[in-house]
Amino acid sequence: MKKIVIMPGGFHPFHAGHMALYDAARAAFPSADVFVAATDDTSGRPFPFKTKKFLAQQAGVPGNRFIRVKSPFKAEEITQMYDPDDTALIFVRSEKDAQKQPQAGGVKKDGSPSYLQPYKRNGLQPFSKHGYMAYLPTVQFGPGMTSATEIRAKWPEMTPEEKISLVNVLYPSTAGKDAAAGKIVSMLDEIMGSAVEEGIGKALATGALAGSIALGAMGGKAATSPTDP
Repeated sequence: MKKIVIMPGGFHPFHAGHMALYDAARAAFPSADVFVAATDDTSGRPFPFKTKKFLAQQAGVPGNRFIRVKSPFKAEEITQMYDPDDTALIFVRSEKDAQKQPQAGGVKKDGSPSYLQPYKRNGLQPFSKHGYMAYLPTVQFGPGMTSATEIRAKWPEMTPEEKISLVNVLYPSTAGKDAAAGKIVSMLDEIMGSAVEEGIGKALATGALAGSIALGAMGGKAATSPTDP
């Protein structure tokens, strides 16, 4: 039976940790087709699908494997390409997200197993009957970061040099390429250069962080003169 592996997520922005998870999924399921599923929903955070896909490609994900979907944990735009009675569906997430919804396991009201079940190596059912959830190790990147939340929180406070250094870590293809790194810094400055969430807005009241953000934004523009999720 064929396998498809889907890595669902917000990708605000897509980063080196996501790329490590994608590579780990390919290694764990070498015979499977591995995809990343993302939405174009910007109601919660201002990362449109086009930006997510661009940053994912900079990180190393092939463009034809990064798919726009309406619902990442259904990903019908991907599953519709496969035979539901002869294909196993496996979602992969980082171990740090093991307590987040949706959770695999449990039973329906009639006592039968719920659709999403924990991944097991043997006895997989086709996705017409069940889908599975697998968790793979969380990888640190940058200055001890493990999530996009940490990137969003730290970005406004970073110096232009720190931003370039982080971009080189998040997207290794930019290393030694000032124009490419500068393009991404400018892109991330436009989206994350002001305090929009994760509690950073409250800190603006002190005035101290406001200066850091202004400096960061100016530095991002300067970097483009010499390229998420």
